[in-house]
Amino acid sequence: MELTKKNLLFVYDVLLHKKIQRAGHELLCSAISLADRRFWLYPRTTEIEHIMKHHVNSK
Repeated sequence: MELTKKNLLFVYDVLLHKKIQRAGHELLCSAISLADRRFWLYPRTTEIEHIMKHHVNSK
């Protein structure tokens, strides 16, 4: 499988990151962007997208 941005999910929201972690999903890496913002990189899966949609709708 070729790795592209379509296969990855860049998470900049700390609360969303914690929800994904609590659900037991694998973190690929954590880094700081060129704009000096921390982000967490996850593989894009339907489960993580579901958590993300639920998180956005709960705000």
